Order: sequence, then structure tokens, then C-alpha cells
Amino acid sequence: MKKSFYFAMLTFAALFSFSSCSDDDNNGGGDDVTDPGCYIINNGNWNGNDASLQYYNLTTGMASSPLCNEDIFVQQNGQILGDTGQDLLWIDGKLFVSVSVSQKLEVLDESGKRVRPFYSFLTNMAYPRMMATDGDKVYLTNYDGHVYVYDVATADSVTTYSVGSYPEGVSYCDGYLVVNNSDYGACDGDASISIINLADGTVREVKDNVYNPGVQSVVCNGTVYVVDGGNYYDIAPSILAVSPREGTVTSLGIPATLLAAYEGSLYYVNASWNYGTSAYDYSPLYCMDVVTGEINEFLSANTMKNVNSLSVNPETGDIFIGYNGELGSLGCMRIFDADGVQRGLFDVGYFTSGARFETK
Repeated sequence: MKKSFYFAMLTFAALFSFSSCSDDDNNGGGDDVTDPGCYIINNGNWNGNDASLQYYNLTTGMASSPLCNEDIFVQQNGQILGDTGQDLLWIDGKLFVSVSVSQKLEVLDESGKRVRPFYSFLTNMAYPRMMATDGDKVYLTNYDGHVYVYDVATADSVTTYSVGSYPEGVSYCDGYLVVNNSDYGACDGDASISIINLADGTVREVKDNVYNPGVQSVVCNGTVYVVDGGNYYDIAPSILAVSPREGTVTSLGIPATLLAAYEGSLYYVNASWNYGTSAYDYSPLYCMDVVTGEINEFLSANTMKNVNSLSVNPETGDIFIGYNGELGSLGCMRIFDADGVQRGLFDVGYFTSGARFETK
């Protein structure tokens, strides 16, 4: 029952999220992935088998094709990526790519070519979701209630941790993993935050102030910030602050659905479904100084209309914002500098999960 509800929400969102993304500076095409750049992971349509993987060259401003039959994965491996490209982690010259509905984890080189056979999860409800790294290991959440661990250097499977119900987002912070256990949006009291002490393997489960934590999870100034999705009806999504060492979860009382972090700044936007108007409401993009608590509007609500992903280049602070396309069409991504000036625009696939930059 939980699974049917969740995917119904995704389908419902897909039907009502659309925009037109065209501009004179739109760029397309492929280029050498040895240049400085980033990767774009696109969900695709649920059960559409049209997830795609792109490369964007930060020097030339050119992007590879967003189409699932032309993307870099197809070009390198001769087959499509699969159904629902969930997350991508780029570390040590490798790309770890989770493909949720296809129930697999791909390990690729920087060109998008497989470096080993993919890991397959075929047991009931074993859907791989989000990833984090401490530099030596990759940590992957899975709906079967576990975090799977892989060695970065060898890409070998190492171990697993048992966590809560339907884990989604995960972050690494100062020797701890923070895992968002969504309980599949059931909102029946089983949602929680799992805090894993990687030094001794102990797992602490926290339910205070936790209602429905999802995929959004970022680290900023030693604190993990998580989006709690509410109940999609009368309880609004909000930002939670998690202190891993203390094992505490605090609600900031700030409505948000997307998060990104850069140095001491937390960027957030609220794009929630309004049942009264049968449409999405879009807030401005805000920037909060996590030390002082000062909040400023960074981009207008009109600029955020139909936003679907939010990412920040850790080297430059440039903000990559993904937008849904019109029904049945591709989306786009706009790049804004630290002053809020748009400096780039390119096409992405269906329902992009956002830009992924090299992890140091």
C-alpha cells in the first residue's frame, strides 16, 4: 500500500509540473569529458525506461544529449541506463549511479563506460536510492531498510548497515552517516533519522520532530540539513537540522522542498502542491547564513517556477537549477552565479535529479 501511494504521488506531480525552457543561449552536443565539468542524472518517467546521463563542460558551456538513446551511457555501453535514474556520485575517477526501479547500481569511468558488471538488487522492495561518501567508501540507501557500503578504490561491495523504514537521503558528516528513513510517506509514526557512528558501527534511531524525511540532505558547517516532506496535504514540508554527534534533530520551522549548500550558506526553495488551487506554489530561492541565521531572497519566485532540482558547484558557488519541461517534453537547467546572474542554460532529460560535481 505504501508503494502504491508513493508512486501515485510521483505520477501526480509529473502530470502537473511543466514549463517552457528555451533561450537563445541554449547549448547542446557532446564534448571531451576530460575537461572540467559535471554530470547530470535525469530520473526519466517512472516505468518509462528513459533515465539518462549527461556531461556538461564547464569551460565550453556545452552539454551532451539528454535523450536516453543518445546519452553518454548509451554511447559508451550500447544500451540505455534504465528506469528512474536516482542518484550519481563522482569520486576518484568513477561514477556510481543508482537506478531505482531497475534495481541496480552502475559503476562507470568518467566517460560513462562500465568498469565492472552492475550490482543488481532483485529482492522484494530492494530499490537503491541516494548516496554519500567519506572519501574511502560509498554509502547507498536502499528501500529494503539497509545502507550498502562499497569501496571507492576497488568498487567492491564491503558490508551493509540496517537502518529504518524506506531510507532515502544520506549524508556523511564528521565520522557519521545521517540517513533519512521516510517510511514511504505513510506518516504513521515509523519515520526516523538513523545516525550511524562509522567508528564503531552503532546505529541510533531518532524519531523526535521527524515526520517524513526524503531525498534532500546536505551538510553545511558541521550540521546535516534535511527536508521533511510533511504529509503532502495539511502538514507542510520543513527543514530539519541534525547534529550527528549529539544525536539530536531540530525543526527549523522553515518550509522547503529542495536544498543545496555552499560553504556557510544554505540555499532552499519551497515548491509544494496546493490542494486548494490544484497547482504548485513556488517560493523564492532563499539563502540562509547558517551561523547568523540571516535569510535573504536570492532569486524571485517567478524564476523558480517549475523547479525540480537544486545543486551548487562546490568550487565556484554557481547554482545549477533544473526545471521540468512541458508535459511530455525535456526539461532544462539554468546556471546562476553568486550574484544571481544567469550565465548558462542547457537541455536536460525528464525530471532531472540535478548536477553532480567531483567529490574531493
